[in-house]
Amino acid sequence: DNKGNHLLVHEESSINVPAIAAAHVIKRYIAQAADELSFEVGDIVSVIDMPPKELTTWWRGKHGFQ
Repeated sequence: DNKGNHLLVHEESSINVPAIAAAHVIKRYIAQAADELSFEVGDIVSVIDMPPKELTTWWRGKHGFQ
C-alpha cells in the first residue's frame, strides 16, 4: 500500500514477485490455456520473467491478481 506495507499471501504465490518491467498492451489477447493471461488494449502487464529468446518467446507476467 502507500504506507509501505506489503501484501502477505499465506500460500506460495507469484503475486509478491517484483516486476522487472511493465508492458502496455496494444493488442487484445484471450488466454488459450490455464497458464496464460487475457488482456485488453490499454492494460498494463507487470513483467516478472523474460527468458532468453532462444529458450522461449513467452514472458511471465502479472495482470491484476492473475
